[in-house]
Amino acid sequence: MQASTLNSLATKYRQTPLVKMSVEKIVKSEVLDKETIHEGRIFVTKNKFRWENDKPEKTLLVFDGKTIWSEQTPAAEFGGPVQVAKGAVNKSTGNHVLISSLIGADLTKNFTVKKESTEGSVKKIQLTPTSKDLAVKDLTVFVDAKKNELQEVSYLDDIGNKTRLKFSKIEFVKKANDKLFKYQPPKGAQVTNL
Repeated sequence: MQASTLNSLATKYRQTPLVKMSVEKIVKSEVLDKETIHEGRIFVTKNKFRWENDKPEKTLLVFDGKTIWSEQTPAAEFGGPVQVAKGAVNKSTGNHVLISSLIGADLTKNFTVKKESTEGSVKKIQLTPTSKDLAVKDLTVFVDAKKNELQEVSYLDDIGNKTRLKFSKIEFVKKANDKLFKYQPPKGAQVTNL
């Protein structure tokens, strides 16, 4: 089966100097039988990305092309320093760069297209990982074929949680903003290595 839809999508996002979008992340925990909804924004350029969440708590994920930074601000009622984790991208942090892979890299290196179907202008592409080491299982990508835009991604992680990422307010900006992808831990932050 052809991966032309994914390749066309990746090319569009990769060739745009800056892509901005709103994201709603819905995580259904298999163990706790609980659903959590996160709201935020994603910025993508070439092989870098920035993901800011405002709800339910404030978090920041920045991949500068080499290092992935994860910042969590403790809830006001708990206090304490901002928690920062940093590390290189590997199989254990791989699902953090899933978005970067989807819209900036060749997905077919890590996934095989299992099935592709079309409903209206939306293409549903089901993929399976080529390696059992990947933290992402049963990946499904929804693409608006008319606009050539990523609409939604859903996947199972290695412990059975189902995650859905829904994208909206997608903007293709003609000018890059390198400052978005530079990261310096805030003063007093507690930094640990992943």
